Amino acid sequence: MLRSTLHAVRGLAPELRTLFITTLLFRSGTMAFPFLSAYLVAQNDYSAGQVGSIVGAYGVGALAADIAAGPVLRFVSARTVMISGLVGNAALVLVLPLAESAALLTVGTLVWGFFYEAFTPAAYAETVRYSRESDRKVAFSCNRLAINVGMGLGPALGGLVFAWRPAGLFLINACVVLATAVFLTLRTSKGAVAAGEKQVRGRMVAPTLKGETRFWTIFLLALPIHLAYALPPTFLSAYVIHERGLDSFWAGIIFFVNAGAIVLFEVPLNTAMRNVSHYASLLVGYLLAGAGFALMGLSGSGPALVGATLLWTAAEMIVFPALLHYVSEVSDPSVTGRNMGLYSAGVNVGLIAVPQLSLMLTAGGHAATPWYVVGAAVGIALVLIVTVRRSSYLWLTEPEPEPAPVS
Repeated sequence: MLRSTLHAVRGLAPELRTLFITTLLFRSGTMAFPFLSAYLVAQNDYSAGQVGSIVGAYGVGALAADIAAGPVLRFVSARTVMISGLVGNAALVLVLPLAESAALLTVGTLVWGFFYEAFTPAAYAETVRYSRESDRKVAFSCNRLAINVGMGLGPALGGLVFAWRPAGLFLINACVVLATAVFLTLRTSKGAVAAGEKQVRGRMVAPTLKGETRFWTIFLLALPIHLAYALPPTFLSAYVIHERGLDSFWAGIIFFVNAGAIVLFEVPLNTAMRNVSHYASLLVGYLLAGAGFALMGLSGSGPALVGATLLWTAAEMIVFPALLHYVSEVSDPSVTGRNMGLYSAGVNVGLIAVPQLSLMLTAGGHAATPWYVVGAAVGIALVLIVTVRRSSYLWLTEPEPEPAPVS
């Protein structure tokens, strides 16, 4: 499987190989944020409410960056946005420990989140720009591989640095991200044009009604998926340890199974599914996701939870590259930046909303309710996908498969 994954990465266009390495370095250097709460608590200068506001400001800044992506990418190249985001990220991480008040830290963290997230929609736009339609699903899965590997390495290395010198975490984070910006600057050319590409001025509204209605349809249908997949990183460990009474070992096993499966199987799976239609890919992905999350609520033992995790992990490997691929297909080149930014905003909406939603749903002592709710939401979205596919204004018409020749 690793050999197949490496082969797929090597088969990317040179610009996308550079983007893969850049994303991997950037995400691996993201060490400080996972330990921001612990760092602030250790200072003994801030209340729990202040710590929550400071950390929450990061998500607000990230959401603002996604919303701003459309207007910004109309006038500024994706390359410039990525480099600026990396440099701004490094600068904010470097000076953040110098802030001595909760208000300054809140503002600084908000701007930090903005610079951090500015990279994502620009990277998606570049993935669309430098990949052929037939290879785009694989290209997006490679991008997700770089993100997932980097986000696994970053916190792991950060834990070692935090144990040694907490403040040093911010310095190392800044240095790695700045080095990433230098790498991207040296490996790419300003004003480079993709093969066969026509220069298109960005727009804030799609040039056709169908282009607009198709995008907003998939945006809304993707929201249940974003909410569902925000649940594991924000709720799963507490659910396993406190609600199911299992050893923390099982929470670690679940996260390991999820990350390991994605690293080993996502790229080969999407390579094998490159010719599967958007509709079929999303149908399978939503079905597995809905079943997997519902089973998380029904499962009471460690092995059962791992089994449910395998289901929603399989769905994750299918549905996220398929959603990104579909969004790119319904997007006219003039609104690709806007649409990719708004899609990313949907992801952040899930991450912001789910912690509060899960607390509200478990307040009555019903620990499994969040899993049932997101499973049901994904199931409803699945039914809606089947329904809206009949309308050319709501769904992209895909060519019917050619019948097999009769011998």
